Amino acid sequence: MGSTLRKALFITYRFPPQGGGGVQRTLKHVKYLRGFGWEPVVQTALNPYWPVWDETLLGEIPPGVRVYRTRAFEFERFEHRLSNFLGEKHAARQTTKSGPRPVAADPDSNRRGGGVLHGVRTAVHRRLLIPDPQIAWLPGAVLHGLRIARRERPLVIYTSSPPNSVQLIGGLLAGIVGRPWVADFRDPWTDGPRRKLSYVGNRMRADIERAAESWVIRRADWVIVSAPPLRDRFLGKYDFLRPERIEVLTNGFDPGDFERIDCGEPLLEPGCFHLTGTGNIEAMFDARPLFRAIAGLVGEDSGLRADLRVNLIGARRGKYDADLAALGLTERVRYVDWVPHGRSLQYLRESHALLMCQLPHPGGGSEKLSGKCFEYLYMQKPILCLTVPGLTAELLSESGLGVSVDPSDEAGITAALRRLYAERAQAKPGNPEVVARFDRRRITERLAAIFDQVAGIPAAPGASG
Repeated sequence: MGSTLRKALFITYRFPPQGGGGVQRTLKHVKYLRGFGWEPVVQTALNPYWPVWDETLLGEIPPGVRVYRTRAFEFERFEHRLSNFLGEKHAARQTTKSGPRPVAADPDSNRRGGGVLHGVRTAVHRRLLIPDPQIAWLPGAVLHGLRIARRERPLVIYTSSPPNSVQLIGGLLAGIVGRPWVADFRDPWTDGPRRKLSYVGNRMRADIERAAESWVIRRADWVIVSAPPLRDRFLGKYDFLRPERIEVLTNGFDPGDFERIDCGEPLLEPGCFHLTGTGNIEAMFDARPLFRAIAGLVGEDSGLRADLRVNLIGARRGKYDADLAALGLTERVRYVDWVPHGRSLQYLRESHALLMCQLPHPGGGSEKLSGKCFEYLYMQKPILCLTVPGLTAELLSESGLGVSVDPSDEAGITAALRRLYAERAQAKPGNPEVVARFDRRRITERLAAIFDQVAGIPAAPGASG
């Protein structure tokens, strides 16, 4: 089948068996692109340094799709191993002198080893690894990409970031092989809140990255962003960028993911009111107002005291263990460590209401729509979203499924939880037309139309764009 289709070379650093939200967008395009006349060919990293792995996602890559994996020097893996090595050596010295004791107990250990290592690491990240540690992938990826392009002869090159160095690889490769290039930004680059922090006291890095971003926007034949505010920002920054050359393709949901949910043995106990959230919730905001609201409700409401269970699926670092213990919520607010994507969807399906958390500042939920937002909408369950006013809150309101509360508003969270519990027996289906807009297949169809346009392929009779 693939030999009869036009080829598009996808260059992406985040791809299965890596897991997490960053891989879903490109994976779903690869999964559905053949249905719209294009054969994806993927170039990704052979040895990426990434904390989340999900081997089950490999099964979503269509049979016969070629995936080329290019080896990279992963500085983050190197520094992690070096840190462990120095720590082990230092611990061994302490053990021979006075018996085992933690390295942190030595007041000079940070200066002798960890402090020096941390200083070197910070300097390397701030001054050399620009725009990100994956810049070390660039030389090998460009050379390997040239061999892939000669063998596969793609008509279009597509890149997806972050990491933003992938855009530089795509631009260089497209220029060398003379193919049109589509640059997809899942997140902002120089305007990202965390990125801006790295520019403080580091004007050189800021200048380099802003110049690199401008080069990418100018060089790409088509720019894709994941939300309307990102498009508006690019148009405001770059007067050379024509509005018809930049398009919003949101993230979305894949109906196929929900068809494969294992509904065998239940994951959550029956007879309880389950509020479940997935993702890296600990890293989003100060969750203590949420926990205080839960503690207050179970203290005053006998029904919630008997029924309410809060399930947090994803990374846990123990940041709130002491707070949960002090509030008496250790058994009620339950962390489930990272699980494969399909299993996380099963947790959501078995729950009565869904908890979503967004970064409470510009660049977070006010300007971005995360992938889990669309999966939540597809579930057709009530959603409590802790975020600031903006894009996510507006979409949830339009869908008829969600209520948004500022994550610092303890009283607002309390009222929203009380209302969700009171209305637990009432079916409240969302707006199906709003939800249907975010089907991954429909979004991939639009990506294929963009490929047709940049490749100069006439639209089929009656096709819509």
